[in-house]
Amino acid sequence: IGNKVHEFASGGRRRADREAIYRELERLIGRLKEMGYVPEMRSALQDIEEEEQKEEHLLHHSEKLALAFAVMEGRRRSYDGGGGGGDVNLIQIMKNIRICIDCHNFMKLASKLLGKEILVRDSNRFHHFKDSSCSCNDYW
Repeated sequence: IGNKVHEFASGGRRRADREAIYRELERLIGRLKEMGYVPEMRSALQDIEEEEQKEEHLLHHSEKLALAFAVMEGRRRSYDGGGGGGDVNLIQIMKNIRICIDCHNFMKLASKLLGKEILVRDSNRFHHFKDSSCSCNDYW
């Protein structure tokens, strides 16, 4: 965003703006749930027993935090007249591990909701999300 690379780790605890990112992500998830998004609990850590805790764990995956930040920054830049944010139709995210099925489903619906293309490069391939579908045809 703005020719700058932003880093996110699962949980996002290292960022000073984490609370704003969490709020944006919760807003996005609420809108996606209205579209039919259901968290894929199989993607949560196995040692978490409570369903609510599993969903909370899934909420903080790095690619979701990165997307929420991109949406938040895009909106801020368009309000500030800073350009390079609100009118961008492609959001690019890179991961050092494979995307989980929950984040994959999340990105598919988010691409439709936001009207943007989302490109996620994981450890195996590029996933190009557009209009609720992925270039991998849900096989990765």
